[in-house]
Amino acid sequence: MFDLGGVFLAGGPDAVRGFGARHGMPAAAWDAIRRDLFSDTGLWSAVERGERPFEDFVAHLQELVAAHGVAITAEQAGDFMQNAGATAKDRLRPEIVTATATLRTRVPTALLTNNIREWRDEWRSLLDVTALFDVVVDSCEVGMRKPERAIYELTRAKLGVAHEAVFFLDDLGVNLKAARALGWQTLRYEDTARVLEVLDAIAATKPPRPR
Repeated sequence: MFDLGGVFLAGGPDAVRGFGARHGMPAAAWDAIRRDLFSDTGLWSAVERGERPFEDFVAHLQELVAAHGVAITAEQAGDFMQNAGATAKDRLRPEIVTATATLRTRVPTALLTNNIREWRDEWRSLLDVTALFDVVVDSCEVGMRKPERAIYELTRAKLGVAHEAVFFLDDLGVNLKAARALGWQTLRYEDTARVLEVLDAIAATKPPRPR
């Protein structure tokens, strides 16, 4: 089971943490805004569940930053993850795509992503999800998100395996902690070479799946 951003696509938390500095905000001010926006009950979580539109988040981010004397455009607010203008070649990790395709010939695979409706067409244009995954669970389509237990239960049930049989790759420790509480095996994405080593080792232990 794979996360999307931070695994197949480079970028993520580091870009968000650096947003304030990129726009000249004091570190303490941005940290406070970030905690408010990105908590489990924050506005971004609601956008990822499909409960609020992305434009609401953009407008609110502009308001919060303006309260600290910093003016940003809607385009700058919308690019808080530094995705705008990036090409597929810039963001996609082709070696992870290749390893996943190989792994799927041996075991069922799933994509479990916290995402938003407005970005769906873009990220799906980067990956052939039908070829790579047996199951795709997108937070904005199911109304729940990591690290909520329900989305893990849903994905595991769709994949049709026991909790103890799941191996989950994600770049966020909070998401992996929730997975381990269910008995899942986990690995945090920190080093591509290490991830590829583990994925190759899993594939090597499994016989080919029936076609």
